[in-house]
Amino acid sequence: MRPLLFGYLLLLSAYTYAQENTDYVPYRQGDKWGFADRNQKIVISTEFDETRPFYEGVACVKKGSQYGYMDTKQALKTDIKYYYASPFRFGVAKVWFNGLYGLINKEGKEIVVPQYDDISFFNEGIAKVANRGKHGFVNLQGMQVVPLQYDNASAFQEGLAPVCVGKLWGFIDSTNREVIRLKYDFALSFREGVAAVKRNTKWGFINQQDELLVNYRYDAVESFFEGWARVERNDKWGFVNKKGEEIPPTFDAAISFSEGMAAVSKNGKWGYINQEGTLALPIKFDWAGSFKNGLAKVKVGKDWGYIDKAGNEIIPIQYTTLGNFSEGLAYIEISNKCGFTDRFGNIVIYVKYDSANDFENGLAKVTKDGKIGYIDKRGKEYFRD
Repeated sequence: MRPLLFGYLLLLSAYTYAQENTDYVPYRQGDKWGFADRNQKIVISTEFDETRPFYEGVACVKKGSQYGYMDTKQALKTDIKYYYASPFRFGVAKVWFNGLYGLINKEGKEIVVPQYDDISFFNEGIAKVANRGKHGFVNLQGMQVVPLQYDNASAFQEGLAPVCVGKLWGFIDSTNREVIRLKYDFALSFREGVAAVKRNTKWGFINQQDELLVNYRYDAVESFFEGWARVERNDKWGFVNKKGEEIPPTFDAAISFSEGMAAVSKNGKWGYINQEGTLALPIKFDWAGSFKNGLAKVKVGKDWGYIDKAGNEIIPIQYTTLGNFSEGLAYIEISNKCGFTDRFGNIVIYVKYDSANDFENGLAKVTKDGKIGYIDKRGKEYFRD
């Protein structure tokens, strides 16, 4: 599928929860779950079929196929009745009951009784809701601030949201005032003060005053990152800035700029350019990812590793699978077993797990002998069979 709406998808793929700092860790004993302290002492009995980490002082627990919420005082905040339950963020959580989504607060009150076909993540204090093909928005108090009147919509960003009636797109503010008239064939959310809009099969870019900054000349686009937007013309990818100046579309594929460098591809190989459009690292990798904190994940043949901006191998390109660095550690796979390496290439948690996830707030979910559990950054296991 052509990556026409990649910038759109980033709104969701980039979303992460802020997990609360708590001494309570999900703990599995056999097939039952509870919570333990950091010394592995059980503090909430293992009576559940699943427990999840605490977010904003509340954790999700499961019995059978249904979920509820518990606080650190071991009090259930809701009945265990939901068939989907998200972590808390900004004081609310999304739940699913009888085929419909609603919202609850940390006191367990349904501030939005399950009534929507979908509720998106909150952005700028507002979430998109949908029901029977119509879209609107609610705030963190559960109030519907934009009625279900649009045929499509996207998230609020920089104070405005793209909305659609019929086949025309424009932008509204959080009071449902039409700020940019519905006249475009498609529109992406604002980023860095600029939004991509489409007219007559071609994409350009406007500012929040609806002034055209970059003319309609691209077949596909992404939002702006570090002053440049990824653009496609005639099946080739390049970049454009807000003045309309280009790094010409000559690449077979490209990834947005991050830390001053962008991964680009030609003839099945990947390398990196800088923001002057000059080749910074040779096009020689079988895949290349974005730089983050000075490192980028690359692939040669079937093996993965990390390089720095000079092209030096910091994590040797030798691993079957390699995770993203999170809290200073990344999971690795050797001979079908997973462990963790630090940013200097030292294996700090022994390779013995069937699978592993990234660390978040000092915990990582792992699978061992077909069963799930949590470990901390010292390798301490919060499970026992």
